[in-house]
Amino acid sequence: MTPRCRDIIIGSLLGDGCLERNGKNVRLRIDHGPDQQSFVGWKFQQLLELKPSVPKRIEYYDRRTGKTYVHFRFTTKTTRELNPFLELFYGNGRKIVPSTIKSLLNSALGVAVWYMDDGGRRSDCCAGYLNTQSFHKDEVHLLRDCLSENFGLATATHFAAGRPRIYLGAKTFPKFCGIVRSYVIPDLQYKLL
Repeated sequence: MTPRCRDIIIGSLLGDGCLERNGKNVRLRIDHGPDQQSFVGWKFQQLLELKPSVPKRIEYYDRRTGKTYVHFRFTTKTTRELNPFLELFYGNGRKIVPSTIKSLLNSALGVAVWYMDDGGRRSDCCAGYLNTQSFHKDEVHLLRDCLSENFGLATATHFAAGRPRIYLGAKTFPKFCGIVRSYVIPDLQYKLL
């Protein structure tokens, strides 16, 4: 597996990507809403070495809301090359942040993919955030330490609906944007300063 492919997988797993066991081995599933259709296409092109299926438009009708939701999704070929990622990123039946995240998330590309998946820019100031609400507070602390040590980014933990989220304040966010800018696809540049 190329380092570029590895970095995209790590960024995706910190965001919306997920791994699925299929027999003895694993596949990666990429699934985004209609606003990120071009991002799905970009990931598909970047992950060709994993022989992904062609992205498909999926419609889901939710009886509770009475609305139809649209997603764009693809899965990679099932391969043992992805098994180590399952061991690292899944524990006790849920996605986790590996204790070794500092050695895994060490490229601007990986951070950019994570941000394109699950980050955003505040509209009321020059700050941003990474949605980490699905992770425990101690796991968010591991991610913050990683961003500090590997990229020199000072972050804070803020809470959204009682769950921890990484906050990139006005002093940090411009530097963060400078680190990831060259990897953020044109359709998602609005997330940057």
